[in-house]
Amino acid sequence: MSTINFATREINFKIVYYGPGLSGKTTNLKYVYSKIPEDRKGEMVSLATEDERTLFFDFLPVDLGEVKGFKTRFHLYTVPGQVFYNASRKLILRGVDGIVFVADSAPNRLRANAESMRNLRENLAEYELSLEEIPLVLQINKRDLPNALPTEMIRAVIDPEEKYPLYEAVAIQGVGVFEPLREVSRLVLGRLVSSSKTS
Repeated sequence: MSTINFATREINFKIVYYGPGLSGKTTNLKYVYSKIPEDRKGEMVSLATEDERTLFFDFLPVDLGEVKGFKTRFHLYTVPGQVFYNASRKLILRGVDGIVFVADSAPNRLRANAESMRNLRENLAEYELSLEEIPLVLQINKRDLPNALPTEMIRAVIDPEEKYPLYEAVAIQGVGVFEPLREVSRLVLGRLVSSSKTS
């Protein structure tokens, strides 16, 4: 959950990019990082083993303003896509404030999308959390594939009740990258503001 640094007057939020392997999570983070001004972002860190990669960095958004006199700082993480790195995925979800689920449009990745969403629910449950409590935004990536599955078909397996905001993307071209990030940031901030009113 969000942490408050009174010394710097910052509220820190953790956004995790989740989804199957090679769906475009890393591509998203690298594109966002490339577009943020140098003076508003930290260093991008890559924790890479032989065949697993986790990226993270933090930044101060330009357009979200302050919350009760505090600046907001967002920490963006990717999880390794392969299921056999589940311990790493679970660890990265600890303290999560919002999730961007990156789904793959390739026809042979439909099952991987569904399995990854199920895995996300299971890992959140280990922290006694559910997707009803954590802001989630869907990004359907690789819409430029000539044989891309219809968005409705992908949504039917990962969000059959159509609960979550959905954005189509071609992350490698930067299309549809910032929209889901802005939306999940807005939802996370809204949740913080509403919880502070009730407490």
